[in-house]
Amino acid sequence: MGPLLDWGEARHFDHTRDRPCCLCGRPTPMRSHAGESVHKVCAEDWNAAHPGEARRYSRPAPDRPQHDVGTWRFHNDGPITDQRTVTLATVPTDSPPPAVVDIDIEPGQRGLFAA
Repeated sequence: MGPLLDWGEARHFDHTRDRPCCLCGRPTPMRSHAGESVHKVCAEDWNAAHPGEARRYSRPAPDRPQHDVGTWRFHNDGPITDQRTVTLATVPTDSPPPAVVDIDIEPGQRGLFAA
């Protein structure tokens, strides 16, 4: 058996009806990325039985190497399918500093307690 698929996105589950699995024929609400009705376990078994099929790979990152996320037919929801980019917004520096609450504390202990 190969690696387990991560199908956490809602599009992998059809709330309206079950359809026959394209691999085993039993009913399932699960759907592949292409909309095929398939059990997640059946897709994982198919990936393991077809190691020569075209593969998808995650994007390498500084904290993790590139890795196989399954075949083109059945693959993970990991970073390879997420095309969103993170944009950091600038924070204006001319805003007034936050209010400081003065409480009775020992000298040198300021900042260690939350108000």
